[in-house]
Amino acid sequence: MKTNRKYTSLLKFNTKTIGKALIFGALTLGTVSCEDDLMLEPENNITQTSFYTTELQIQQALSGVYSAMINASSRGGYDVNFYLLASEVRSNNFTALSQNGNRDYYAINRFQDTSSTEEMEVLWEDAYQQINYANNILARIDEVPFASNTVKEQYRSETKFLRAYAYFELMRCFGKVPLVQKPVSPEEAVTIPRTDLATLYNFVTSEIEASVAGLKAIHDNANKGRITKSAAHAMLGRIYLTGSGFPLNNSSYVAKAKAHLSTVILGEGQFVTFAPNYADLFKSVNDNKYHIFEIQHIGGGLSQGSYLPSYVSPNFGSADPFFNAQGSLYTSNELGVSQSLISSYEPGDLRFPLTIKTSFIATNGQTENSNFFVKFREKGIALSNRYDWPINFPIIRYADVLLMYAEILNSEGNTGQAVGHLNRIRQRAGLAPLSSSISAADFTTALRKERRVEFAGEGIYWHDLVRWNTGVAVINQAAAQLNYNFTITTNDYLYQVPLSQIQVAGYDQNP
Repeated sequence: MKTNRKYTSLLKFNTKTIGKALIFGALTLGTVSCEDDLMLEPENNITQTSFYTTELQIQQALSGVYSAMINASSRGGYDVNFYLLASEVRSNNFTALSQNGNRDYYAINRFQDTSSTEEMEVLWEDAYQQINYANNILARIDEVPFASNTVKEQYRSETKFLRAYAYFELMRCFGKVPLVQKPVSPEEAVTIPRTDLATLYNFVTSEIEASVAGLKAIHDNANKGRITKSAAHAMLGRIYLTGSGFPLNNSSYVAKAKAHLSTVILGEGQFVTFAPNYADLFKSVNDNKYHIFEIQHIGGGLSQGSYLPSYVSPNFGSADPFFNAQGSLYTSNELGVSQSLISSYEPGDLRFPLTIKTSFIATNGQTENSNFFVKFREKGIALSNRYDWPINFPIIRYADVLLMYAEILNSEGNTGQAVGHLNRIRQRAGLAPLSSSISAADFTTALRKERRVEFAGEGIYWHDLVRWNTGVAVINQAAAQLNYNFTITTNDYLYQVPLSQIQVAGYDQNP
């Protein structure tokens, strides 16, 4: 969560390892440094027995669960790893142009990744770190006295939500994963088998369902960024809709998704806000204003910034409007936006220039033609380094809720009702509305295209391709058009379990 105007109780967790299991990456208790009004024990005094004993310490530990999404490893936070590399780069929205030192993004984009690819380890360890932080709280919170039981239940509910969310991300990447619901020793950790998808879906949905009652409907300005009831309902809508598709194909989940998404929509104007302008969604000044659930970032050299905008940008010259002396990670010939995505935008779509740039002024002062994302890159932002972008990353936007709900309505034969929700998105983008008499099949095509361009660069599209089970056809067609020498099957929807986990725990590997 954020300091100053955004969130006054941020805690930076500088983790101190006290034991290690490869299933987690590290079994740790967070030791923290204080920001604003929070004071903590000296680092060496915090142990398993002395921490988690007061309301303040539970509050601090919960901040650590949130912070695990921000910059859990030197490779960046969830925005870079789960949403950019493991999702967006996997799809045909990106084109990896050069290996340049055997970058993981190249292997992921060209489906050359293996169990030894470092990014697989990052995904696994980062999510289990967050799960471990949550397990430590949930195992101890009952014994901790609170001034208010309402606050205690709020903290418990936020923790359960975040743990379930971390499992959901693991499930989407690896399928079956070990279900760990309490702190365990390294010896115990390696005995926990991978859990089947049906059980995992039941766990994450029941955990978030149970958290709704304890969550706040809305937070004051000092606590913006915490999980709300709307975030829980929106996440349940996403999880149930995902589970209704490939590979679980649980059709009973559709009605549940619809109910939760409807609850969010009914709260528009009170608990959620539809941004009138697309550009307003991607300005740090509007963080925690329009998105339902977002990763909190802070600039200013606090190690809580994002480096996603630098990851996807070339080295701008000082004459380019997007120039920032600290703001680029790679050169322009490594990772680019695909022509396929560019062609998906209709003429006049206001989202295009806010999302993609097709040329820039290079360091030599010459204009270079290159396609790349600028959605999260703000002009004129002062950075201390390339990892310091302050803008939040949206995990669930309200537009996603509207489009998921429209997708369900259309599948039920209520295409006329579905059109209205989709047209709100199109009209904000400056596009003509679809006809209310559009066929269900044509609406499906239009909605899938709309989701691709609305959420370009946000890590949504690849998971859509998987749940619709259109990924094989889409990726193989794109690969053939680009003369790439590969084809994929549904086995490639999942990543390989990291080799280190196979070696230490003897897990079966994904096919």
